[in-house]
Amino acid sequence: MIEFLAKNFNFITYGFEFLAALTGIICLKKYKHSTTKYFIFFLIYLFFIEVIGASLIYHPDFYPIYLIRSIGFQLTNWYNVFWFFGSIVFILYYFHSLLKLKTSKVIIKIAGVLFSVIMVGHFIIYFDVFMTSHPKLYQFLGLLATFICIAIYFIEFLQSDSILSIFKTFGFYASIALFFWWLIITPIIFFDFYNTEADWNFVNLKRLIFLFANIFMYTCFTVGLILSKPIND
Repeated sequence: MIEFLAKNFNFITYGFEFLAALTGIICLKKYKHSTTKYFIFFLIYLFFIEVIGASLIYHPDFYPIYLIRSIGFQLTNWYNVFWFFGSIVFILYYFHSLLKLKTSKVIIKIAGVLFSVIMVGHFIIYFDVFMTSHPKLYQFLGLLATFICIAIYFIEFLQSDSILSIFKTFGFYASIALFFWWLIITPIIFFDFYNTEADWNFVNLKRLIFLFANIFMYTCFTVGLILSKPIND
């Protein structure tokens, strides 16, 4: 069972991503007047990016994919630009739209500007590194930006009357999912030097950690979309 999960962790993750995106599409009408609709668009975007990324790996001979790869557009730079950078920018925007207090919104804006400046600066100065690898700096910045958003969201939420309906608020499910996902996957990144063919035990362990973290996160998104009420967003 463990061997099957390790070998197919990508496809299992794609399945849960698809489930979350599909649930979002089905629930889109319910959330059309709330900020959650933006998160649904984000889930669709993530699934689209993953499909293209998977095609770059598993179908390199498919002519459109071949053309993309021929101009140097490999998986790593796709991930860095469209998945990682795009995801963090959206998370900052999403939480900014959820917050009510002006001070909270200003903090998120400052975090977003600093994150963007550092990432763009790194891209300009270390272009080759940005396009060929995934430095730990990206992981740390993503973790920090996400935790700032979640911390401010919960502080503001706890100070409001909405605390009584917390389990009907999609922002709660999104925050819990993102918090634990980053908390689980970040430590494993710092041991990436073991992620080689010489140590398949670590390779499979890393795959399983990412798999269960992804399953937890996308399940939270799916359940949150079903149980939440738009009025509480």
